[in-house]
Amino acid sequence: MESAIDSVLEGLSKADNVKGVLVADGNGLCIGARGIANPSLSGYVVAVAEQAKDLADVSSELPVVKIESETA
Repeated sequence: MESAIDSVLEGLSKADNVKGVLVADGNGLCIGARGIANPSLSGYVVAVAEQAKDLADVSSELPVVKIESETA
């Protein structure tokens, strides 16, 4: 399983305009990170995803949070 996660992270991190990728479980435990994504911030990422979930029309969909910055 670890190599599957690694290959997904590598693929995502190599996409155009992607500076960092972070994957965390529902408790905020970092599963993996690449690029400028800081693994110690995984709890905050999960908290943002939980709030984003409340904005979705369909509760069965898992939220995807994309953070864009002009400076990073």
